[in-house]
Amino acid sequence: MRSSARIGLGLVALALVMVSLSPLYERFFGRRRLRFPYLSRPIAGSAYDALAAHPGWAKTKLEVAPGISLNGLIRRPTSPSAPWVLYYPGNDASQLTQGQAFLLRLAGERDYGMAVFAYRGYDSSSGTSSLAGIAADAPEILSRLCATEHIAPERVHVMGFSIGGHFAVHAVRGAVAQNRRPKTLTLLASVNDIVMYHRSRWEKLSPGEDYQTAPLLADVPAPVLVLQGSGDKTFGGAEQGRAIAAALGARATYHELPGVDHVALLSDAAALDLVRDFVTKQTP
Repeated sequence: MRSSARIGLGLVALALVMVSLSPLYERFFGRRRLRFPYLSRPIAGSAYDALAAHPGWAKTKLEVAPGISLNGLIRRPTSPSAPWVLYYPGNDASQLTQGQAFLLRLAGERDYGMAVFAYRGYDSSSGTSSLAGIAADAPEILSRLCATEHIAPERVHVMGFSIGGHFAVHAVRGAVAQNRRPKTLTLLASVNDIVMYHRSRWEKLSPGEDYQTAPLLADVPAPVLVLQGSGDKTFGGAEQGRAIAAALGARATYHELPGVDHVALLSDAAALDLVRDFVTKQTP
């Protein structure tokens, strides 16, 4: 009996060891995946002030969870019926700077309401950057923006770039679940299947956090615009965008821009025209 008990305990111990080592096994022996570090960092107060000093812009904050407040920038439209663009930025060390720059290029002289918020840990937003935390915040950003600015969700065009595409999908899914779906979703060079990790001396051993977008898309309604550059060096080509478009099927309009690189998509004239046309066609 004692021998049987020892064998049983040994098998249990072996199983626990195997479970604990499985992330390491996946890290080194699983399928190869693109890996990126979180680039979150603080923003200087003077830099934040300078962004808010752009004509028509202002600082804004959203409390998306107890103790979690996100720094943002907002430009309110002059017309009460104007469309709004809510932008979910990529993994950028200066999310508010890059987000505002994209929104300004997109709007030009158009009367868009525009907003961008830095994720947890980015640009001095509180909290620590993580997939679970930012994914939970994503629908709260949309919901609370609509509440604080008194915007009907159907006036909001949700857009996401790179990892922001993943979180924009979370935002739309959350809104749909509450019967408050936004007007459209635009995914710009969005991630589909990558790993994100925190920088540390042990980062090469870390399995990281699993970003997979396609499994989330079943709950995303039309219309969706998917833009991808064929020259995307960050993702090694256009496969990520193509996979998202394939998963969405007829709900999405897909455009692949020849030779356009990852970040360059945000300032590409053809890409911007496609996004503007999409917003215009979907705006009453």
